[in-house]
Amino acid sequence: MWRAGRPIPSGPLPVLAAGLCVLLGGPADGWAQSSDPAAERQMLQEANRTLQEEIRLAAKHQTYLLIDVAQGVILLKAHGVEVHRLAIQSWQTSDDRPPVGTFRLSARPPVDRPKTQPGQDATEHPIELDDMPAEYRLPLTPAGSIFIAPPIQAQPWLRIRSVLREWWIRLAALSSSDSKSAHPWLRLSLSIDQARSLAWSVTENMPILIGRTTVSEAKSP
Repeated sequence: MWRAGRPIPSGPLPVLAAGLCVLLGGPADGWAQSSDPAAERQMLQEANRTLQEEIRLAAKHQTYLLIDVAQGVILLKAHGVEVHRLAIQSWQTSDDRPPVGTFRLSARPPVDRPKTQPGQDATEHPIELDDMPAEYRLPLTPAGSIFIAPPIQAQPWLRIRSVLREWWIRLAALSSSDSKSAHPWLRLSLSIDQARSLAWSVTENMPILIGRTTVSEAKSP
């Protein structure tokens, strides 16, 4: 708690560090209290770990993604400052809860580049947001996957193709020599526009931090 008369720190790193102090000190006023003390401790530990990881990423002055399924958001951040926010409509995971920690994006989603006629300059048809895919996989390092697709109500075929893609990846992992190790996966449902926006925003080797940022859960609309 900042004492009266003491200046509030400015900049992303002091703000993140102040948030960590609040978390380490226990639940803040207004946080939902869990009826299960063990579950509440687990959520608090995850929030602490996520904030510590974010402080480390922000200190390196790089752009990164923060995925908080508990709050239903994907945040694109630079230097610890939020640049873009995307809404998660629903999610599924390979375990009881989403994977937690920092991963690296192994490769960007493929782009449907505009076709050019023979003799035409490709620069005359620059890639636009509408050229980005709405269904794709984000391969992670260490081994893992994030599957992105619109809800089945919006685009049934894209959703089915995403599920088939997921089954194929999981089958390939089971048949590989590394089949004994766990390959966590996370499935996120985004609107078509926001799925394309995410594909546009990510870069190869971008850090992706997955974890809760608060102990409270997002309220249903």
